[in-house]
Amino acid sequence: MQDIIAYITEDSITRALQFYDEIILKIENLSANPYTYRKRKSLNDENIRELIHKGYTVPYYIDKTNSKIIILGIFNRNLWY
Repeated sequence: MQDIIAYITEDSITRALQFYDEIILKIENLSANPYTYRKRKSLNDENIRELIHKGYTVPYYIDKTNSKIIILGIFNRNLWY
């Protein structure tokens, strides 16, 4: 996430902060509605989902056994951060 924010900051600090606030809010809201976002197309698993925000994809796993959501990464155009 730091690399993404640093990259956006090169263009605009305001947009970088706005992006950060928006994506963090979406991630924090996952616990209330974990199945809101689409299922990962390449996998046949209802518990692996993708939050998409402004071209960035945040894949996550819904661990029902431990009541957790595990963020697997963040990427844009197949470039993982």
